[in-house]
Amino acid sequence: MAQADHARAAFARRARGEPIAYIIGHRSFWHHEFQVTSATLIPRPETEHLLEWVLEKIPLHQEVMVIDLGTGSGAIALSLAADRPHATVIGCDLSLAALRVARGNQARIAPNAPKLVAWICGHWACMFKPQSADLIVSNPPYIAADDPHLNQGDLRFEPQSALVAGGEGLDDYRVIIQQACHVLKPGGWLLFEHGCHQGEAVQALLVEAGFVSVETRLDLAGLPRTTAGKIDSNGTK
Repeated sequence: MAQADHARAAFARRARGEPIAYIIGHRSFWHHEFQVTSATLIPRPETEHLLEWVLEKIPLHQEVMVIDLGTGSGAIALSLAADRPHATVIGCDLSLAALRVARGNQARIAPNAPKLVAWICGHWACMFKPQSADLIVSNPPYIAADDPHLNQGDLRFEPQSALVAGGEGLDDYRVIIQQACHVLKPGGWLLFEHGCHQGEAVQALLVEAGFVSVETRLDLAGLPRTTAGKIDSNGTK
């Protein structure tokens, strides 16, 4: 009887349009199953392209400091920690509820990852010391406030604070880039996921801030989805 009631409740939630990942409580990402709740975004395949690019930047046995800004369920941070055990990975999010989910995922997915030293609650990278990180990765909010997609599909149920970033969807990129100029070491990398129409805009923001080797990569659908830039090795910007 309890199982039948549970099934009926699940069908009712789905009939209202609620994402399957929230109903069953988990979603596959990279090599793991991550718990997700309405406090976190649902990990998407496009973000695996961002993770792959980050892994390219980190040699397997190199000790580096990596910051995952807007970590949510911890999908990027924990996947990095599992694949690069010599890296120190810090997941940062403004949502305490999201960080609780990330900690739960760590307990199941990477309980013995000694270098995953902290989950930090804060506004992007403002709490980190100057020139303390080798790499910053982020999938920040990038949807414009008036985008009609916010009223469609899964986006209706996901946390708006993790989706919306001002009139153009670029507000958080501006903040992160400004902070990253101080937090990254000379030669350090900043890698973003962004909307499929924002590649040129994100590139321009990085170049304006003095980043070099700025590049945008396409996802499997051939759409511009990730952009990276590097702090000059001399530390000048």
